[in-house]
Amino acid sequence: MATPNDLYSIPESNKLTNPQNVYSPVETMRRYIDSLPQDLTLREELTDQHFWKAVRTEFLATLLLTVLGCGSCLRWKAPPTDQITASAVELRVALAFGLGVATLVQCVGQVSGGHMNPAVTIALLVTRHISVARTAAYVLAQCLGGLAGAGILYGLTPQGQRLSAGLGATEPAVGVAASEAFGIEFMASVVVVITVLSNMDPQRTEMGCKSLSIGFSYVVGHLLARNEAKYKLSFIRESSYET
Repeated sequence: MATPNDLYSIPESNKLTNPQNVYSPVETMRRYIDSLPQDLTLREELTDQHFWKAVRTEFLATLLLTVLGCGSCLRWKAPPTDQITASAVELRVALAFGLGVATLVQCVGQVSGGHMNPAVTIALLVTRHISVARTAAYVLAQCLGGLAGAGILYGLTPQGQRLSAGLGATEPAVGVAASEAFGIEFMASVVVVITVLSNMDPQRTEMGCKSLSIGFSYVVGHLLARNEAKYKLSFIRESSYET
C-alpha cells in the first residue's frame, strides 16, 4: 500500500496538466481512481493473505468495540434521576468508547490500521491512502462486526431486561430535528477524522501517544453528542498508528 508520503508526491501522469479543462463526472472519477495507490492490482490485492488478515482484524476490532462501548450503555437499572449521576453515566460511556478505541488501535493498528469506523475508512480513501477494494471490504467487515457485537450483547443481557436495556441503541433526544442530529454527528466525526489524518502526517512533529489521541477524539465527540442530543458517534476506524 502507499505510504503517507505518497500524498505529497502524486505522479505527474495523474496530475491535471490543464486546470482549465472541464471534465465530465465519469472522466473525473476515472482520473481519481487512477490516482489511488496502485502497488497491487485488484486481483493481486484480493488474493493477498495480508489483505484478508486486515479485513478479519477490522471485523474483530469492531466487534470488540461494539461490545465494550455499547455494553457501557446498557440500562439494566432505572435511569438516574439526579443530574450528577446522569453526568457520571455519560462520562462513563464516553470514556468506555474512547479508551476502547485507543486500546484497539494500539493492538491492531499495525495489521489493519484499526479504523473501526466507516467514516475514517472513507476519509482515507478520499485522501488516497487506501484502495477502493480495501475500502469496500473494510466497511463491510465493520458493519458485520458491529452486528455480531450487538448479537453478543443481546445474548449477554438477561432475557427479562432486553427490551429496557437499550443494547446501546441511539436516537435523537426529544425536540431534536433530524438535520440538527446530523449536524452534531457530522461535526463529531470531523474531529475524529482530522485527528486520524493529523497523526498520519509525515511532517508532523512527534507529540506523544497517537492511539490515545485518537481515543480522546472519540471521548470529545461523545461528550458533545451525548450532552446535546443523547446520541453518539456511529462505530461500525489505513495507516499504522504508533505510540
